[in-house]
Amino acid sequence: MRATPYVLIATVVLLGVGLTVFLSAKPNKVTPTIGFGQPKHPVTAKMTEEAKHMDLKSAPVFVRKTVSGPVIHLSGGNLARPQFVLFIKDGCPCSIDAQPIFNGFAKHWKDRIDFIGVIDSEGKKAKDWVEDYKPEFPVMIDAKQEIIHAYEAKQSVYSALIATDGKIVKLWPGYSVDMMKEMNDLIAKELGVESKPFDSQYAPKVKTSGCEF
Repeated sequence: MRATPYVLIATVVLLGVGLTVFLSAKPNKVTPTIGFGQPKHPVTAKMTEEAKHMDLKSAPVFVRKTVSGPVIHLSGGNLARPQFVLFIKDGCPCSIDAQPIFNGFAKHWKDRIDFIGVIDSEGKKAKDWVEDYKPEFPVMIDAKQEIIHAYEAKQSVYSALIATDGKIVKLWPGYSVDMMKEMNDLIAKELGVESKPFDSQYAPKVKTSGCEF
């Protein structure tokens, strides 16, 4: 059956609307763009060596509001549970790529340790980031980068494990399959439990960091 002119016009209009919606829509924010080939921000020997200087130091103490509102304590000693801190740069594609993996990591250790994000923005920008990328843990506001500098997190996707006595067990200058395994094993050791394998999904095989703060 031949389409009438009205049907053809309606079809063209609908296709045009659909194309407009497609082009204006936000991209899928959890689609990984790294992990294949050479990383844009490889973890260097210098970064690794500098990060080691933070190991076993007393973790800097901060009491800050989170993006969702409640105030939480970062470190301080006498913690009920170990803490795992992830440093986030607003607008950084590296933070975006890594977030689903660390969401899975937080679920893997749910109710065993406290995951905390630290983001370098505030207000609507910080709220939009949380809404878009849906972290499985509270995110502290650090627009002036005071926490970031205190922990010597040079780039996004740095992370740190803090023991219940307030000491930094280890600071990682990025992530990879091997680094995620080390994180997982050290958390288990800190808790005194057997390490259960964690699926790091599309984490890069080469040690990878993020954009500079």
